[in-house]
Amino acid sequence: MKLKKIAALLMLLVMALTLCAQAETVLEPLPMDDLSFGAKPKDENYIANPAEKVKGQEYISHIGYEDESISVRIYKGRYAETDYIYAHVKISHPSQLRTAPASITTKGLKNPSFKQGSKTRGRLIADAVNAVVSVNGDFHIKTDGKATFRMGTQVRNSLDGRYDLLIIDKNGDFSHISGNKDRKNGPLFPLKADYTAYYEANQENIYQVFSFGPVLVENGVSVIDEAYLNKSIGSQNAAQRAAICQLGPLEYMIVVSYGNQTKGNKGMTIYEFAQVCEMAGRELNPENGCLLAFNLDGGNSTTLNFKGFNDKNRFTYVKVNCPVIERQVSDIIYFATLVK
Repeated sequence: MKLKKIAALLMLLVMALTLCAQAETVLEPLPMDDLSFGAKPKDENYIANPAEKVKGQEYISHIGYEDESISVRIYKGRYAETDYIYAHVKISHPSQLRTAPASITTKGLKNPSFKQGSKTRGRLIADAVNAVVSVNGDFHIKTDGKATFRMGTQVRNSLDGRYDLLIIDKNGDFSHISGNKDRKNGPLFPLKADYTAYYEANQENIYQVFSFGPVLVENGVSVIDEAYLNKSIGSQNAAQRAAICQLGPLEYMIVVSYGNQTKGNKGMTIYEFAQVCEMAGRELNPENGCLLAFNLDGGNSTTLNFKGFNDKNRFTYVKVNCPVIERQVSDIIYFATLVK
């Protein structure tokens, strides 16, 4: 009888320990209506390939991050005489896809917001909000012609037909508004009335709205042809480019290309960049590719930030694409961990 009692007690102890372990791994979502941020990513969760330099630059980049709430992998490619880098991101909750303004880095500022006109290095914003990986946004402080909606709150609606809209809902799913205003020899643009109607019908479910574009890929296929002309974004110029893409539920891709300021690179037109987003999407999601790929602010604002070793051999946030060219930006899109 004593042995049976001991065995029963041991079983209860094992069950209690198991329940405690499960309780410790419960992942609590982040708030989706403020600028709070997740825990600092743990250095031991970075996946490194110390022998591999990023396109001959002066630092060595890590190639991924993995914990119970998020997976990130960084890849490289080359197309149209230009290097590009893309990050594959999987998250466990839509609150991990977040945005932050440059003002969040300002010391002593009690209430940073997207209404302030601050600019700073993208890696400094990423560091301030504990980003696992981030990309520049749509330079929201350039307000002309834009609608801005961040972290569940509308900041402004100044659409004038120059930009397409990317809408991210509270499930983390992408949609867009584009296409009903004719311009001679140019693309079709959204009207302010289209967005206003969408806002009135869906405001409770809107999480983020970005004004830039165009949409590059839809349902796995590029929607940009070689003749596409949009002077607002320099579509025919060979330049650095940035895009954010959805591959599936809570699965995303960030794509950035180099520019001609970096030796051995030509830069990409919008048409070429759309081809890259289509190809990279198919590599990561062979069945469907990118559900939607949206062009963000490019040129020297193009900024993919991830932890790696900088030129002083310190483990810190680095600008992975064109690291020697680093324009100050007003905002970032980033992915956070839920593991504390």
